[in-house]
Amino acid sequence: MKKTIALLLFAGWLLAACGTAPAPAATQTAAPSESSPTAVLANHAADVQVAAKMAGLLFDLESVQKNLDDDTTAMAKVTVGAADTVSFDPGLGFGGKRAAPVARPLVQIGKVPQGFLDPLPENGAIPGEAGSCGAAAAKPAVTFMTVGGMAVTPQLLADKKLQTLPTDMVTRSQSDPKSLFALINTLVKNGDPRMATAQGWDTLLWDQLKNRQTSAESLMDYQLWNASPDIEQEVADLYGAQLRQMGLPSVVLDAYNASHKTGWYASSLPTPDDALAQMNIEAQMAGSIEGTVHERREFTITGSDQTPQYGVQTGEGTVTWDAPGLGVLTFDVTIRLDKYDDRGHAVGGTVVGIDADKGYTVNMTFLPDGTRKGEILRYGKPVGELSMSVDEDKFQNFLDVSTNQSEPLPNP
Repeated sequence: MKKTIALLLFAGWLLAACGTAPAPAATQTAAPSESSPTAVLANHAADVQVAAKMAGLLFDLESVQKNLDDDTTAMAKVTVGAADTVSFDPGLGFGGKRAAPVARPLVQIGKVPQGFLDPLPENGAIPGEAGSCGAAAAKPAVTFMTVGGMAVTPQLLADKKLQTLPTDMVTRSQSDPKSLFALINTLVKNGDPRMATAQGWDTLLWDQLKNRQTSAESLMDYQLWNASPDIEQEVADLYGAQLRQMGLPSVVLDAYNASHKTGWYASSLPTPDDALAQMNIEAQMAGSIEGTVHERREFTITGSDQTPQYGVQTGEGTVTWDAPGLGVLTFDVTIRLDKYDDRGHAVGGTVVGIDADKGYTVNMTFLPDGTRKGEILRYGKPVGELSMSVDEDKFQNFLDVSTNQSEPLPNP
């Protein structure tokens, strides 16, 4: 009979599946005493399932954060520079030679999510990739903040009257007819006499590029605006080098060098306060766990072609689930992860969940050697422990501290 009760309780926990409603709470006719065998089995089953749910929540939140870190790195780590040879074809009438076209983009970016390329939502919160199809199935939305504390939203872009050249003009192959280099070739005509004066270069090239600016709409538009001084400098240097290689007369080279080679990519210059500096993440739970966790992740972008330096991650929220035999559990969750290794794995900090009503506290600690420890307490008394090695991505086993027996964590 005791084994049957334990199995029924255990099976009730396993019925919850990704995205489905949890099993209804069992009705107890009488509360057993804490010391009875039935109570011991029931408490143990509840302890194991609390551990499994919180371990599943942690795994989902970490999956979300890893995805967003990867996306942010791809967005921030832009490589400016196409190739040694460029597709400019100016001034053949001055005795120049034609240059080979460029097959690579001027601005090379990684696998940036489509949400970073699309126009920003009205509130700036970009939908992200779900953490996993697990207990939490966390669905995130991320809003990016600047050093100056402003959220990057359509209103911010409008307030700044921010205009840039279209992002895809510099991120596509520069042999493409819609690329920046292709446009330059159409603007600078062979033997144009304006090439002999600085004002002529402004009129035939730089002012024409300014006229192609459009209103910034996406997060990627905003980030390339932050990189616009590097983009302008790279194009000016590439073009100037090509003019020299083509053997054009000094009057043309001097005029080009004296021309106004800035301000053509974007309508204004970014300031240090405009740099992106933080992700604000709202993770909505969509699995057998319900609730919302709000997180913040600091980072610093030190320059083009540099991986962002990620800083402290903090967060808080409330999550609930219906536990057979216990009813609804409500955990207040707090997150503070303040140290990371070179791989981006947390090696310092804690994630804590507390259900004051049911007496549960779950402490998960991130240790300097890359391992993690978990402790489950019921009314202040340790009842279980969790551990995770450096090579594992989630907690796998539950150790009952009263019996020193270990068992696999069930699917949450």
